[in-house]
Amino acid sequence: MSVVSHETEGMAVVAVLARDLDATRQWVHDVLGPLSADTDAASRLRETVGTFMSTGNSYVATAERLNMHRNTVKYRLGRATDELGRPLSERRLDTELALHVVEILGSAVLGPAH
Repeated sequence: MSVVSHETEGMAVVAVLARDLDATRQWVHDVLGPLSADTDAASRLRETVGTFMSTGNSYVATAERLNMHRNTVKYRLGRATDELGRPLSERRLDTELALHVVEILGSAVLGPAH
């Protein structure tokens, strides 16, 4: 778990969403689909997608940041795209926000394995 404060980017939005965890959990599931499962495999895919998006969609920078081979990044992103049922470029803002919410609120907004 990471330490957060009022200055953490996006914290105000997460605080609002935390007021209704049931609705937020449903929204996270609607956005992330199977990636919203509370499993290690889904967690790895979420981390890869989030890192990829935060590096400007760079396979190389993602691989370096996650300390893995570029082909592993490509494989994981392909799996994530399959799980989402859409390209990562669709609903990008929702996806980034849902990933941020999961990073801050953790298992409180994740669902059972699908």
